[in-house]
Amino acid sequence: MPHSPVRDADDAPLYEGEPGYRPELDRDGDGEACEPDGGNGNRSGRDDTNGDVYYANCTAVRAAGTAPIRRGDPGYSRKLDRDGDGVGCE
Repeated sequence: MPHSPVRDADDAPLYEGEPGYRPELDRDGDGEACEPDGGNGNRSGRDDTNGDVYYANCTAVRAAGTAPIRRGDPGYSRKLDRDGDGVGCE
């Protein structure tokens, strides 16, 4: 299985835009590779919050007055952070 080196290094899952991410490792095409469960098809990206706040896109983040949004902020998601630097909707 091509995922095992990533999992063994404790770097799984990998997200689109992160070093080491390759589409062939993303079975369900959701931007998250080497998922422990093999992929759930959820295209929401990584959510580093408790899940109580959700923004569909940066337009919603800006409308809420919370841009830029940082990793750890309510509603931050990797899908909002194009370059993966921890700051979304910059």
